Amino acid sequence: MEEPARPLDYKSFNILYVDDEPGNLEAFQDEFEEYFTIVTASSGREGLERLRERPIQLVLADQRMPGMTGVQMLEEVRRIDPRILRILVTAYADIEVVIDAINKGRVYRYFRKPWEHEDIRTGIMRGLDYYHAQRERERLYAERIENMKKMIRSNRLAAVGTMVAGLVHEIRNPMVAIQSFLQLLPRKWDDRKFLQRYLDIAQGEANRIESLLENLLSFARPARPILRDCDLNVLVERNIQLLDFQARRKSIQIEFRKETELPPAFADPGQIAQVIQNLGLNAIQAMEPKGSLSFRTFQQEGEKGQLWVVLEVSDTGPGIPPSDLDKIFDPFFTTKDEGTGLGLSIAYQIVNEHEGRLEVASELGKGTRFCVYLPAYDAKKHGNAVCRAANGAFV
Repeated sequence: MEEPARPLDYKSFNILYVDDEPGNLEAFQDEFEEYFTIVTASSGREGLERLRERPIQLVLADQRMPGMTGVQMLEEVRRIDPRILRILVTAYADIEVVIDAINKGRVYRYFRKPWEHEDIRTGIMRGLDYYHAQRERERLYAERIENMKKMIRSNRLAAVGTMVAGLVHEIRNPMVAIQSFLQLLPRKWDDRKFLQRYLDIAQGEANRIESLLENLLSFARPARPILRDCDLNVLVERNIQLLDFQARRKSIQIEFRKETELPPAFADPGQIAQVIQNLGLNAIQAMEPKGSLSFRTFQQEGEKGQLWVVLEVSDTGPGIPPSDLDKIFDPFFTTKDEGTGLGLSIAYQIVNEHEGRLEVASELGKGTRFCVYLPAYDAKKHGNAVCRAANGAFV
């Protein structure tokens, strides 16, 4: 049974009241210090100084003050910290100013002079309830992002472990050719034909090892999320190379049909590489031997005219039961004996953070198809500058 929510301690919030009339400041202090922690200032400039001295959660300012009006002062408050609630206290004659200030987001609400004690008290309390709810929402969102970071790290480690196991075997094969060449070299030193032939083989195998390791590092290395124009075809080709050993262990054929005129996607290459790996590994793990895994890229225009760069990943696995389709993107949900149950959840989150879509269609006994929709790079909209992800959700 959940604990009931604790009532808000309004006394723990600092309320700043700004008015050029000393009598009003004294009256406000006397009336409301029982409920709130009151800070006062006799001008807009002095009020802004109070903001720099201590944390303030809510500001009330009289409109008619010399030097700086209440609206002007509250605009400055908004620039300093937009989260501070701003309330205007004014006479009826200033109502047009008040309406304009509210419509433009400069103030949260207003009170008329002379004020009614209960109106002010309940109004401030409701404002603080709203302030607290917003801060709690921010805290929960930050907590959710932190949890997602941990899940991404966990999933990445699991995927890297799977890749390394495959790459060890992949690296041993070319090393056999290189070692054979080195062993034969002393006896064949004068055989120019042999030297040229085996030197080409050794160089090709060394390049292959370097390519495998570079692809693994680019996938495993934690990088700050950066959105930029990237070639989805290149990303798919690189990651198929990492998936190839896992596929061959189960005699699974990998096919890639790419659109040659595919526009660049506006995405983080490292994060999209993880999406490709997660979808590919998920398909391989779900399939019986001698299945097929297909990657396809194409472009598609959306209903609102936006251009999508699309990656389709389809397999010939057992399919997903209709009752499970709504759960497959939930963290830790899995029907397989291997895997962490995080791959699809993280892929979904990454695509969502890119303002894209991840869709799934499946038929029992025939297989599953995932479609990743990413925004196409638009030089006019996105500019030439590298853009970091807005919320920094992934590292």
